[in-house]
Amino acid sequence: MIRFKKCYLATLFLLFSAELIASPESDFRLGVEAFKAGDNAAAATYFESARDQGMNSVSLQYNLASSYYKLERYEEAKNYFNIVNKTPEMRDLAEFNLGLIAIKQKQWRTARRYFTSVKNSGKDEKLTRLSRKQLVMLRNKEDRLTAYVSSYLGFDDNISSVSSDSVLNESATFYDLYGSVNLLIEGTRKEGWSADASIYKIDYLDVASTDEEQYSIGVKKALKLKDWETSAKLNLSNTNYAGEDYLNSIKLELYGRKPISRSERIYFRYQLEDINSQQSVYDYLDGWRQRGRIEYRKYTTKNIQHFYYELELNDRGTLTATSYAYDYSPTRHTVRGIYTHVLDDKWRLTGDASYRISDFPASSTISRNENRLILALSADYRFDSTFKLITKFQYIDNSSDNDQYDYSKSVIKVGLSKSF
Repeated sequence: MIRFKKCYLATLFLLFSAELIASPESDFRLGVEAFKAGDNAAAATYFESARDQGMNSVSLQYNLASSYYKLERYEEAKNYFNIVNKTPEMRDLAEFNLGLIAIKQKQWRTARRYFTSVKNSGKDEKLTRLSRKQLVMLRNKEDRLTAYVSSYLGFDDNISSVSSDSVLNESATFYDLYGSVNLLIEGTRKEGWSADASIYKIDYLDVASTDEEQYSIGVKKALKLKDWETSAKLNLSNTNYAGEDYLNSIKLELYGRKPISRSERIYFRYQLEDINSQQSVYDYLDGWRQRGRIEYRKYTTKNIQHFYYELELNDRGTLTATSYAYDYSPTRHTVRGIYTHVLDDKWRLTGDASYRISDFPASSTISRNENRLILALSADYRFDSTFKLITKFQYIDNSSDNDQYDYSKSVIKVGLSKSF
């Protein structure tokens, strides 16, 4: 009996002593041992104990994330891998694991984004090789539903785009909102059926006469033809202007893209649009509009170059005023160049220039032919590949042989965009 009491007291002493000498370091070590032994639940418990005692090392965060991943607690694992991702030397490892979590959650687009980032980094040969394999496996995997939203706050010094001599020339602060969703119906977005919907709104503060809203829905069929990616899309849209019905349109768009080298692409686009006014004052806009475009793009690690030529043909109504009338069916030629310089993995700077010539049919009462120049400069900061802060300045100069259509304007805006 005495021997039993001694053994019992000795056991209590050892247990009490173990509690006294427990430390975050010892719990972390026990967690590593449990993880290596495959006891992920015990590993997570030990790592949590070390965390609760004040340990906050990158090693702890990574091991805790890994334990949660093994236990299929993906949201908790994601949170800790995102913390690890803030340490530059651990970024590739964290993003590779975030890609694995995205696969488990069937977020294919997100998974591709992480694996592409690791592949492009190339800092770790093993992770680069594994990321390439994952990207091959994800080649035909796509999120069924994707979305995009953006919002800007800006200032426009000529909101009605009128001559500086006009009494209607006024400036205003504005905000705009854009949102879109895309649903993959069947197949993939490169070879299948998809549908989309979007909304756009611009609101000039204290000046409602130029506010605009546009809603659209569309369906698209994409098809691969040898080395061409092609699609046909039918789109319906409705536009409100100054709080009233403005235009409805039905648009057919044909699209083709072909690689001409590893870094170069060529694009062709054709649009046929049937435009219908919703008020008699806008009947001159009724009719057909056709646009054809040929486009070239080149991508390198340091810059993106983008050039196109577009021809626009119109068969519209007649614009009638008190002292003149003319056919509102211009032929337009547009050339545009966009150059984006990649400063680093966060910052991009973009210059944009376009020039458009508009030739209106001859009229016995008025002459209207125009040249329009648009210059823009923008900078965007990428929190990640889906979330951006954008600042943009744009200058427009429209010269016309009719003074009332001769104007210039400047617009500056700042906003955020996010894709899902």
